[in-house]
Amino acid sequence: MEWISPVSTALGAVIGIGSTLLTDRLRWRRERAGQSLDVRRQLYAEYTAALSRTRTALDECAREEGHGEERRQRVREVFLAPGAYEIRHQLAIVAPREIVDAARSAFLVLRDTRDLLVAGAADADGPVAGGPAYRELEDRLDRALAELRAVMRQDLGAVDSITRR
Repeated sequence: MEWISPVSTALGAVIGIGSTLLTDRLRWRRERAGQSLDVRRQLYAEYTAALSRTRTALDECAREEGHGEERRQRVREVFLAPGAYEIRHQLAIVAPREIVDAARSAFLVLRDTRDLLVAGAADADGPVAGGPAYRELEDRLDRALAELRAVMRQDLGAVDSITRR
């Protein structure tokens, strides 16, 4: 009977330590998942903001009057300035495939817009905005951005009643 007391004490200690370790492990996993979500949320916000800044800058270039090579150079510069390239590469590391694909699609529409503006700068010194090709790219970008925001919201768990249909 002398062995029951030390065995029960040891068993209690093992159970106590085990439950503490399990609780710490679960807390660590929860914190890590929260940190991962925060990183993605931040990158998504930065990327959509960079796309917005790029779009605005390209639109300003499309409405400006200017001269051929000067204008082409300005279009190229404003396209790169907001940093969408760099953020897109960060997304490729941490975001799910659906986000990466949608981010690329939106970026490609902006790149097509840049190319149209560069080509338009060679054709005329006047504004390029307002033409059917430019308007079509604007519509494509609106659709691509809506899709990008939808998959980002889904990934972040921010799905509302409109997208649950």
